[in-house]
Amino acid sequence: MKPIDRFFSQSAKEMKPYSPIEPPDQIARRLNLPEEQIIKLDANENPFGTAPEVLQALKNGRYYHIYPDPAQVHLREVIAQYADCSPDMVVAGTGADELIDIACRLLLESGEKVVSFAPTFSYYGHVVALNRGQLVSYTREDDFSISLEKAKAIDLTDVKLVILCSPNNPSGNLLEEPVLDYFLSQDVVVMVDEAYYEFSQVSYLDKVKANSNLLVLRTFSKCFGLAGLRVGYGIMSEELAKGFMRIKPPFSVNVAAEVALETCLNNLTHYQEQVAELTRIRDWAIAELSRFKQLQVTPSRSNFILCRVLDAAAADIHEKLQSKGVLVRYFDTDLLQNYIRVSIGTQPQMEIFLEQLRLLIR
Repeated sequence: MKPIDRFFSQSAKEMKPYSPIEPPDQIARRLNLPEEQIIKLDANENPFGTAPEVLQALKNGRYYHIYPDPAQVHLREVIAQYADCSPDMVVAGTGADELIDIACRLLLESGEKVVSFAPTFSYYGHVVALNRGQLVSYTREDDFSISLEKAKAIDLTDVKLVILCSPNNPSGNLLEEPVLDYFLSQDVVVMVDEAYYEFSQVSYLDKVKANSNLLVLRTFSKCFGLAGLRVGYGIMSEELAKGFMRIKPPFSVNVAAEVALETCLNNLTHYQEQVAELTRIRDWAIAELSRFKQLQVTPSRSNFILCRVLDAAAADIHEKLQSKGVLVRYFDTDLLQNYIRVSIGTQPQMEIFLEQLRLLIR
């Protein structure tokens, strides 16, 4: 039989796969290390794990044998209360990733353009390509900011969507409000990815009511520790939300995720305390990393720190840390050459990371 990939679309053949993150048990098995020795600082997850209250609520769940509500009535009400908006402005999805995909499916015809600013979350390009769109990426400044002057010079002909990230992943800096206001004044839809909002406490949600072309995305994967349950949400105009609800998969948020996120939102103090602790550790870690002459540390308003490695090989540091069970993210792209990104772990985890790093960088 002829190769099956002859049936694949040309765009699927050309698409690069999204860089995967391994789960701790597979990493431990591959490195021949005890699983409890793995310190996972590579995916911006909550290092404190799933809250006991959430685990208990999942244990007591009654309706796992029943399909979830396709209209998300209760789910949208719960999220709206947290986001201080109308339930009609909320759409939930299987992580913010699915909502990015739904936005592209709703908005894009084949070949239409999406504007973004690199380096940023690489999944944007993957989803745009998957939906037959064309990602037009513009380079950020040396400090990873977006120049308003350069933004105004962009030709927005045939552009349907502009994707912005605040705090930006992987650099951790905030989106400049004048840049957002400029794009909102244009004839495009603007998506602002606020996956790390709880760490920055800076949001553009208050602009949604006055701007029907603004879509704000958030997630329960980071601060709330539900990355494994995959649930995110978007806040948008009611008209845009109707479009999302019309084309989204009917059962995209599972019942367990609904139970977990409602329990999280009923225990906000628990997460606020964790965010305060992670913010303290982040600021301490930035100060400690800045002591290394071989590291150029980027200020961060999120739960990760981006570092450029000078006069040493970041790939070598990444591999040697991994051999000790300490996982960080390694970047070597056109715009991020010789970088590592470190998620904020617990104080003991970060101390082990720094201790191992000192052995590698003297």
